Amino acid sequence: MHRTKRSMLNVAVMLATNVIILGTAFLVQRVFIASLGSDYNGVNGLFTSIISMMSLTDLGIGSAIIYHLYKPAAESDYKTINALLIFYKTSYIIISAVVLLIGMIIMFFLPYFIGTVKISDNLYLIFILFVADCLVSYFLSYKKSLLYAYQMNYILDSTHFVFYMFQNAAQLFVLFYFKSYIIFLIIKTLSKYIENVTISFYIKKRYPFTVEKQVNTLEKTIKEDIIIKVKALLFHRLGKLFITGSDSLVITGVLGITQMSLFTNYQLIIGGITALLNKIFETLTSSVGNFLLDSKKETRYAVYRNIDFLNFWVFGCAAVVLYAAIQPLMILWVGEEYLFSQGVLFWLLIKFYQEGMRASVLTFKDAAGIYYQDRYIPIIESLTNIIVSLFLAWRMGIKGVFLGTVISSIVVYFYSFPKYVCKPLFQMNWNQYVWKTIQHLFIVIVCMHLAQFCCNQIVGESLMWNMILSSILSIFIFHFFLFAIYFRSKEMKYFINLIVKFFKREEMENV
Repeated sequence: MHRTKRSMLNVAVMLATNVIILGTAFLVQRVFIASLGSDYNGVNGLFTSIISMMSLTDLGIGSAIIYHLYKPAAESDYKTINALLIFYKTSYIIISAVVLLIGMIIMFFLPYFIGTVKISDNLYLIFILFVADCLVSYFLSYKKSLLYAYQMNYILDSTHFVFYMFQNAAQLFVLFYFKSYIIFLIIKTLSKYIENVTISFYIKKRYPFTVEKQVNTLEKTIKEDIIIKVKALLFHRLGKLFITGSDSLVITGVLGITQMSLFTNYQLIIGGITALLNKIFETLTSSVGNFLLDSKKETRYAVYRNIDFLNFWVFGCAAVVLYAAIQPLMILWVGEEYLFSQGVLFWLLIKFYQEGMRASVLTFKDAAGIYYQDRYIPIIESLTNIIVSLFLAWRMGIKGVFLGTVISSIVVYFYSFPKYVCKPLFQMNWNQYVWKTIQHLFIVIVCMHLAQFCCNQIVGESLMWNMILSSILSIFIFHFFLFAIYFRSKEMKYFINLIVKFFKREEMENV
C-alpha cells in the first residue's frame, strides 16, 4: 500500500474509533460518579496520574526501537528486525521489574498523596491493581513496534477499539449492579491483557519470521545508538513526568481531593480530545520517518509548514469551541457543582492549546530521532513548571497551576524547537518560528474571547441547544479569522486543493 494511502487509512480508522471511545468514556465517567461519588473520582484521577508518571521507566526505548525499525522494515531485513524485537523484549522484562519496585516504594507514601478521603475500599489494594494494570501494558507490547514501522497503526487502533467497547460494557454492568471499584479495575486489566495477546497472535501469523528461535545478536553500532538515544530520552521522560504528573500532585497536595475531582472531569474531556487530535500526528510519524530518509531540506520545510498549519487549525479550533461550549456540556454531564470558573477554564485551555501545538514539531523530531541534542530542555522546563505552579497555586488557586505550566513552556517554544528541530531540519530561523507561534496564539485568544462574548448572548432554556449553538458559532468565528488571515497562504491553498481533489475523485468513482 502506498505511503500516503496508508497514512490516510491510519488517520481515518483512528478518528472513527477514538471518537466513539471518547463518547463511551463520558458515559462510563458519568455512571462512575453517580455510583461511587467524587472522592472515588478524585482517587481514580490521582492514581491514574501517578501510574502515568511511572511509565517513565520505559525510558523511551520504544521510540528508539521504532526509529531503527524504519530502514530494515523498508528493506525487508528480517534478521535485524528480529534482533531489535528481542532487544526490546529483554528491555521490557527489566522495565517491568523496575516498575514493580517503584510501585512498592510509592505505596509507603500513599497517605501523604491522598490526605483525608472517604472511600470504603482499601487504598493499598486499589494502588496494587493500578500497578498490575501498568505491568500488563508491557506484556507482549514490544511486538506492536513492528506494526508502527510498517505503518499499520489502523490494526492496533481497531483492535483496541473492539476490546475497549467490551471493557466499557462490563464496567458499566459492574457499576450499575455491584458498585464495585475493585471489580471495575480488574476488568480494565484483564481487557488490556487479552488485547495484547490477540495482537501478538496476529503479528505471529502475519509475520512468521518473528517466531524464529535463532536470532542474531543486535549489531553493536545499532545497540550503541539506541543506548545513546535512551539516555537522552531519559531526560525527556523525566520532564514529561513532572510536567504531566505534577499538576495532579500540586492540585491534590495544595488544594485538596475535591479540586482534583473537578480537574479529573475536565481532563477526561480535554485529555480525550488531546489524545484524539495527537493521534492524527502520531500516525504521520512513521510516514515522516520514511520521508526523511530521501528528502531535501526544502521539501521537508514545505511538508512541515503544511503539518504545522494543520496542527494550528485543529487545536486552535478545538480550544475556541471548548471555551465556548464545555461549560453547558459539564452541567449536562456531571452537574453544575462540578464547574470551574471561566477564568480557570481559560488557562486550562491555553495549556491544552500549547501542549497540542507541539505535535507538528514532535512528529519530525521523533521521526528524525532528535533526542540527544535537547536532552536537558525537559528538565529545565519541568523544574520551572513545578516551582512556578506551586507558587501560583498558593497565590491564585487552581488557575495558578495551569498558568505555571503555560509559563514553563516558553523554554520549548522560544529556544528548544527553533534551535534543535526547525533550524537543522528545515533551515528555519528563530524569528520565523517564534513569530508564527505568537501569531497563532494571538488569533486563538482573540477567537476564544469573541466566541465567548457572542455565545453569552444566546438565551434559552435548553442547555443542549445552547451547547450546540455555541459550538457552531465558535467554529464559524474561528474559521472566519482563519480564512480571512491565511486565505492566500501556500498552506491554505494546499489543503483546499487537497479537498477539491478528494471530492473530484469521489465524483469520478460514482460516475
